[in-house]
Amino acid sequence: MFERDRRLSLRCVLLATSVFVAVHSPTAVAQEIDSESDDGAVVVSDTETVTSLPLVEVPVGCEPWQLADVVFVGTVAARDAKTVRFADIIIRSGDASLVTEVGTIDIRFGYDAQYVNEGETYLVGAYQHPDLGILSSKLTESPVDFAGDEIVGVSENDVVCPDPEDPIMTLNVDGTSVDFSIIDPMLSERSNIAAALLVPFTIVMGVIFLLAMLRLSSQSLFASLRDLRRPARHRPE
Repeated sequence: MFERDRRLSLRCVLLATSVFVAVHSPTAVAQEIDSESDDGAVVVSDTETVTSLPLVEVPVGCEPWQLADVVFVGTVAARDAKTVRFADIIIRSGDASLVTEVGTIDIRFGYDAQYVNEGETYLVGAYQHPDLGILSSKLTESPVDFAGDEIVGVSENDVVCPDPEDPIMTLNVDGTSVDFSIIDPMLSERSNIAAALLVPFTIVMGVIFLLAMLRLSSQSLFASLRDLRRPARHRPE
């Protein structure tokens, strides 16, 4: 008798627990909220926005990656020693307000600007300086600083950080690197190279010739003066 009452009490407790969980579960609450309908249509009271994760997750302890503020395809309209102006802009990503009212963008390249050809079209990823507001890009990746002024052991950790590609780059439209060489600008101005070599050589040779002529003239002059100072010898009769 006592054993039968004990089993009955246990079943009642389990049944009450199941009913409580079913009523207060998140699924039941969500279904109860979503089941409120107007003319048979389900009305969802709140929609949660799902954000997409990056393709490559940056581990904790690694430096955050620098992203390009604007990526566009443009044609070189003009350039000076360090700045290039692009026209016919097609924004691929980033802030479109960086394009001027006349449809151009000025990019600071530094000394790489001499290797960008006017009239050519490039794929540009640029970074905007937070204080100066200047857009900058480059043709080659920044060199790796192996030492510098860094204190030994300060940045060392056991985290293996992925090696991302630098987005602040200027490439050809097909995604390949811009082909440039230090000798190309020199070969394109052969007349200037010839003048730079021949003019100093001509000046040096002219100075040497003048010095040689001056020495010969001075020797001849001194010889003539010595002859004038010598007394004339009379021949015996």
